[in-house]
Amino acid sequence: MDPEPLPEILTALGGVPLVVQAFRSLGLPALVQEHVRIKERQRGYDEATLVESFVILNAVGGECLDDFVRLREDAGLSEMVGHQMPSPSVARKFLYEFHEEAKIEEAKQRRTPEQIAYIPEEAEPLVGLGLVNREIGARVGAAGPQPAHRHRGSGCHDHREPEAGSLADL
Repeated sequence: MDPEPLPEILTALGGVPLVVQAFRSLGLPALVQEHVRIKERQRGYDEATLVESFVILNAVGGECLDDFVRLREDAGLSEMVGHQMPSPSVARKFLYEFHEEAKIEEAKQRRTPEQIAYIPEEAEPLVGLGLVNREIGARVGAAGPQPAHRHRGSGCHDHREPEAGSLADL
């Protein structure tokens, strides 16, 4: 047995790269960059990385912002996705950017005396995130499930050659 530890970095979250690959292959980073404008400075995480981090948090069963602590401690996860997860405070600050206090106050002022609840108008970043959501829904819907192959013969295990001229029917 070799007394030197292996240089590899491990993680129990080995399925996350598939989620990230789907996120990236659907063009989400570009859509987020196009439609969700929050950051004023070039430092720190960009909007697409933060949205991707929330997708990862959701995919691994995260229930609150503090669950980012556990993800930040996973060096293997950071290695696989190409960035460290944000801290809970950075994630919280990002979420707060989707709210505009003025719109909340306007909604409170519009309600009648018998109304308790109010719904503020969406802030621009939230409108942008909605556009991203609709576009991704359209892309996934356009790709859709592929039709199953129909095999001639008795079932799926029938590997006979198709009849001439019938390849389009498969």
